[in-house]
Amino acid sequence: MQTIKLYGPMKGKNSNWSASTQPEFTSPDMNNVRPRSVLDNRAIIGQRPGLKKAYQVCLGGASNLPVVSITQVTTVEVA
Repeated sequence: MQTIKLYGPMKGKNSNWSASTQPEFTSPDMNNVRPRSVLDNRAIIGQRPGLKKAYQVCLGGASNLPVVSITQVTTVEVA
């Protein structure tokens, strides 16, 4: 069995190169990722927290009940 070391994209996103010539420690595609932890500055690839709420409206309504199910409804107008 062969051991392979994988290194995270510590230098961030770089979409200027093809996959075969990608610079070391970069990634051609990243979304909401940070290369270092905030608290102790360790090299850990993690999710970047959101900066604002996704929805300004309370999804549970005024009753503050949790959202149990979300569904999609399609309507068709008949002429």
